[in-house]
Amino acid sequence: MIYLLSSSPCYDNDMKRKLGQWAATHEWWALGMILTVFSGVVLGNMTRWSVWFDEAFSVYLARFNIVEIAHFTSLDVHPPLYYWLLKGWIVIFGHSALAVRSLSLAFALVGLIGLYVVVRHITRRSPYALAAVAAVALTPVFVRFSHEARMYTLVFAIVMWATYVLLRAMKTNCRWLWVLYGTLLAAGMFTHYFVALAWLAHWAWRYREVCAGRVKKFFAREWVWCHVLAVGLFAVWLPTAVRQFATIQVGFWIPPITPQTPINYLTDMMFYREVAQMDGWWAIAAFIAFAVVGAVLYFGLRQFIRQSRRGGVALFVSLAVVPPILLMLLSMPPLSSSFIDRYVLYAQIALAVIISGCLLAAAKTHPVLMRHCTIILVIVALAGIGNVYYYGNYNKNTNKSIRASELIANIAKSGKAGQPVVAASPWVYYEASFYSSNTHPVYYPASTINEDYGSLAMLKEDDTGKIADLAAFAKQHRYVWYINVTENEIEPPVASWKLVKKVDAYDSINRSVEYRAGLYDTSAE
Repeated sequence: MIYLLSSSPCYDNDMKRKLGQWAATHEWWALGMILTVFSGVVLGNMTRWSVWFDEAFSVYLARFNIVEIAHFTSLDVHPPLYYWLLKGWIVIFGHSALAVRSLSLAFALVGLIGLYVVVRHITRRSPYALAAVAAVALTPVFVRFSHEARMYTLVFAIVMWATYVLLRAMKTNCRWLWVLYGTLLAAGMFTHYFVALAWLAHWAWRYREVCAGRVKKFFAREWVWCHVLAVGLFAVWLPTAVRQFATIQVGFWIPPITPQTPINYLTDMMFYREVAQMDGWWAIAAFIAFAVVGAVLYFGLRQFIRQSRRGGVALFVSLAVVPPILLMLLSMPPLSSSFIDRYVLYAQIALAVIISGCLLAAAKTHPVLMRHCTIILVIVALAGIGNVYYYGNYNKNTNKSIRASELIANIAKSGKAGQPVVAASPWVYYEASFYSSNTHPVYYPASTINEDYGSLAMLKEDDTGKIADLAAFAKQHRYVWYINVTENEIEPPVASWKLVKKVDAYDSINRSVEYRAGLYDTSAE
């Protein structure tokens, strides 16, 4: 918005100067307005969609104490910090969908403030910082994961504030800043392992800034000791991390790297659509958007670099480029693939910052062109946010839209109080258990657990919702709802059970029914 006004031919240089003075004077008000609008966009989509498996796993895990959380997540793939924080959040705000998802919005806001501080520090200009925050707030993939009960916005917040602390520490060489930086390095590793790629991006940037061919200067005492501190803080979890990578990464569910992966990375960021979905007008829109981004970078990158200090733009370039490239390389055969866009969400955010900075920088020499580029990119962003609203929790790996909440709501309308719900598998149980109630408690048969490691391992040791003897359970409950995710008609777990009624949840995206439930009379012979 600031750029659109400043580049308009209706405004002379004096007006532009006054606009710049207003931005500098009222920058915190402007920042507050951007964050408020962003919060409204996120909150508007926060409760429209059912909690999906990853979120349900997070909430289920948060019911235990901190020691048990560490134990159970050690059987899965991630470290425990986010789950610990989620538990505290739930204790205060409850475990509704709004409550558990709003933690991610809180982290997103903390991260955006950190982003503002970083860009303000490296450019000394509030318009650049405000434009960066606005660009990220309009990035569809960031909007999407700001209302998901997972750790990705926490990673973003840690990376942004660690980046600011690094800039300050290198400038002042203050000991407590280096201690804080080392602590943030460890906090990031306790949140998500691939945040290490952001720290490697910091390494790449620091090498460019301070080395000039002198390795000894790179390994300055303060730099070494802050990493020793980080490793020391993380050491207690390091053996678990090694075991997780050794056990889980073999034959993992993540799809392999293909030539389409880099393009998919960009279409997901800008449109929240997979490459396979970019057909027809969407393909034309993608071509135009990529061309606009190329023009913006071509005309603005050099000027943006000149208007920053201490290699600030190079730092964002490093954050935007190093993590996704390293993650792709680490996902190449013979290694198992680990490349998922959201694992390096902070890199997509860094790219959005670079684009916004280049737009402002190039506006001085190419005002008309950059004004049109800005309009196009805003339209692209709004279309992408529209896709976020449309697809919601759609699982792009399984090509399913999660409808557990609708299914349980339909059971509550059609059934009677006291009729339990039995999930066909632990996978279905996790999603449905989030909506378990006193009138319709959710269970699953113990015989369906077939994993000693991963997301289901927690259920082996926890008896909540577990049916050890299905026959005995049926004797206690004459009428039982049985639910499953299938394209076919639902089949009861016991052949003698008699179907009384059926309900389902319609998937408006796939235009099909896959979430199904049947009410069975378990006493029928």
